Amino acid sequence: MLSFPTNFLVKALFVLSILVIPVKANAEVDFLIFPEIRLDYTNDNSFSRDNITPSFDLFAAGNIGFINILTEGYLSEDLQHIERLQIGFNITESARIWFGRHHNPYGYWHTQYHHGTFLQTSISRPSIVELGAAGGIVASHSTGILFEGELEQYTSAWHYTVSIGFTSLLDPAGGGHHGGNSVSSLHDFDIFNPDPDEHDLGYAFRLAYLPDALAETQIGSFINHEKIVLKPSSEQMSETMHDKATSHGNETITLDIFGVFINYQQDALHLITEAYYFSSKVPTATTVQTNNFSAAYLQIEYALDEKWTPYIRLDRTFSETNDPYLALLDGYPVKANTLGIRLDLSGNNALKLEYSKRDFTDNNTELWLMNWSAVW
Repeated sequence: MLSFPTNFLVKALFVLSILVIPVKANAEVDFLIFPEIRLDYTNDNSFSRDNITPSFDLFAAGNIGFINILTEGYLSEDLQHIERLQIGFNITESARIWFGRHHNPYGYWHTQYHHGTFLQTSISRPSIVELGAAGGIVASHSTGILFEGELEQYTSAWHYTVSIGFTSLLDPAGGGHHGGNSVSSLHDFDIFNPDPDEHDLGYAFRLAYLPDALAETQIGSFINHEKIVLKPSSEQMSETMHDKATSHGNETITLDIFGVFINYQQDALHLITEAYYFSSKVPTATTVQTNNFSAAYLQIEYALDEKWTPYIRLDRTFSETNDPYLALLDGYPVKANTLGIRLDLSGNNALKLEYSKRDFTDNNTELWLMNWSAVW
């Protein structure tokens, strides 16, 4: 029988106290808990207790007087992370400025769904919007300033977001969290253990158009310019870094991304698709390699009734062969086909079953996922 260890509960209560300490009696704050129990199995590994991952995602948002707050914490048996910690102010009725650690504003999926999986139909995330520390290739979070707002036009609306902040460190031997098992991974700026020498700045702009401001359908695009610090591997520690790509003694990758996204919802049908173009400059011991590739996904969901929702997703990467940036991130599947079904139960909880065939640059694997998730 699955149970949460005592030390896990103690850590959960500790992070929970961090989230709710600022809340006073006169505050208007919504607090949500997203629990999950996840089982994963791959065709090349035997199943064990390590394949079962219980976790909590703790989310709080609201205002204390004229100050807006947004916090999110992720907790599992082995890991505890403050994913977002934002303090903001209303500039106008439709514009806000935030300070702190926030989601890097790109695409639809990454801005719509947070780390609790109950809100998204599927268990897994598409490859190009996977969390950085779980095999993703784009920095998941930025720590700095976020400016966002809405412009209404009759019954339609425009949403815009501008972000400036510290991005990720790429550690070739770093591992990850949120289910990540890759050797290399992106590590976001840690606001509780800051080290600016290991992180550089990134800039992002996102624009979305909603034909009906009260509906879910939207279309948009974004641009993202990032400087990702590359932590040298043990073999590189004694090598001379290339002068044009060195920052604070570490090498720096330049990553430019342009993307478009569509979220379409009509009755029982829900389509989400995104396409990204990547241009990278990656330093080596002797030169800087410049290359580009693109990636896209399409997820189709169809609600058979109020309970059952099957879905299918196709992930594809193009011109990725011998790309120097992807060569540094071994946990990214360049192709994936995913099929799953979700069963919504009473009391805001759901069961999901998912299968995916994933191709990496040097091998492929079959992944089975099953989870229970909820919101309290």
